[in-house]
Amino acid sequence: MKKIFLILTLLVFALSCGKKSGSGSTFTLNIVTEPSSIDPQITTDIPGGTVDELILEGLLRKDKTGKSVAGIAQKWEKSKDGLVWTFHLRDGVKWSNGDPVTAKDFKAGWIRGLNPDTAGSNASMLFVIKNGEKYNAKKVSENEVGIKVIDDKTLQVTLESPTPYFDDLVTFKSFMPLNQKFYNEAKDKYFTEAKYTISNGPYTLEKWTHDSELKFKKNPNYWDAGNVKIDNVELKIIATDSAVNAFKNKEVDVTAVTFEQAKEFAGKPELVKANDGGIYYLLFNTKENVFKNAKVRRAITMAINKEELVNKVLEGSEKLTKTFTPSGIGLNGVSKDFPAEVATDQPKFNVAEAKKLLAEGLKEEGLSELPRFEILFNDTGSRKAIAEYIQESLRNNLGANVELDKVSGKERIERTKKRDYQISLQNWTGDFLDPITYLDLFDSTNANNRGDFKNVKYDELTKIVKSSADPKVRVPAMIQMEKLISEEQPVTILFQKQKLYLVNPKVKNLGFVSIGGEFFIRDVVMN
Repeated sequence: MKKIFLILTLLVFALSCGKKSGSGSTFTLNIVTEPSSIDPQITTDIPGGTVDELILEGLLRKDKTGKSVAGIAQKWEKSKDGLVWTFHLRDGVKWSNGDPVTAKDFKAGWIRGLNPDTAGSNASMLFVIKNGEKYNAKKVSENEVGIKVIDDKTLQVTLESPTPYFDDLVTFKSFMPLNQKFYNEAKDKYFTEAKYTISNGPYTLEKWTHDSELKFKKNPNYWDAGNVKIDNVELKIIATDSAVNAFKNKEVDVTAVTFEQAKEFAGKPELVKANDGGIYYLLFNTKENVFKNAKVRRAITMAINKEELVNKVLEGSEKLTKTFTPSGIGLNGVSKDFPAEVATDQPKFNVAEAKKLLAEGLKEEGLSELPRFEILFNDTGSRKAIAEYIQESLRNNLGANVELDKVSGKERIERTKKRDYQISLQNWTGDFLDPITYLDLFDSTNANNRGDFKNVKYDELTKIVKSSADPKVRVPAMIQMEKLISEEQPVTILFQKQKLYLVNPKVKNLGFVSIGGEFFIRDVVMN
């Protein structure tokens, strides 16, 4: 009898331990929308980035604070002139299929990212590499790009000009390695289903039920597997409207919520607020309708009361901003936070001036009235409330005939890529800790410049910023870029996003990242 009791006790203990971190533990997170892609050289959205951060690792990776730390490379150095960076890979690093991860894999991934046939929206991030932009334009061969494999464990990179943030850049998904053998086998199905993915990061993708969930398990071949606490991660795709019920029903441990949903949890430990590097704005398709005219764009900006939007409609849940670069996330200027060094402001709410500018802009375009147009937005968070407020403001203040077009996040991304829109409600979060990760969005060569804004002076300033490591050269140029955004209005800046989440109190050590991603998961434990 004692023996039976002992066996039952041990069984109960084992089952209870199965819920603890490291013993079959599972962390469940709601990412709200299906990733547009999880291919690291193609994806541009946050859900796709969340997936890639679980299954892939670059030469360096970000820690919980956003600082770049050793990843697949255990050490690295740069030349005195800042042009040549050399990375030394760790011993015994493997892909999830057992293949070694080599310097050749990183070259293959970066070359694919630059290859114009890949059509990666983030190819321009690799233009800092010598001849990277020329290769993308088919002006030089692959062998002329400044990426050299010294041996299996040593990669040497030559840059076009000193790039002080290159160690931040190589943490970004465009710089992930590529297993050429696996890629050749998967071909056009690469990273489109779980069975066509391969991992060198902390987790492997085991199951992907599209528009429903993605399931991951700890990767035993990951070099730092001993420090990965959670065995299983599940990413759920649950619409914002259903997110709170999913949280209450314990279907998810973490979900983002709107300010309206957060009210129910005010003062409760489940509600967590976090800083965010996201900027919300209206993007004008400058090749569509009358939005090629800067006066028309300024008129629309001046017809929207952003203070009322933020403080009344959104009840102070977001942060007003005068710059396209967010404040308080570590984007340094010469001596302080970069946005604080920008003297210019965005056009102020002024209905009379908006009407005057609109009339002038329409006359220049040979029109007597503003044509009907649509605002494209996706069905997450508070975007519907934002879009409806803007629709009403433009109707009342400019007499505009505005329709709203609500779509999924994935469809919005695809339509903006195809330029199948007139105005789109957008959110941009930078990829590394430098203001240029925001400001180069309006460079005419940037594939993410989906409004097709083109300004020769702006392009010149972008080149100055990217060709110098001196803050006294770079920062004044970026301040001028902010001034041009204010004058030309390629976008109407609405506000800086702030994060609101519901978090299961059992979840410990989850990091909320303000830039370069959204979550830091690898330290999570479940109590």
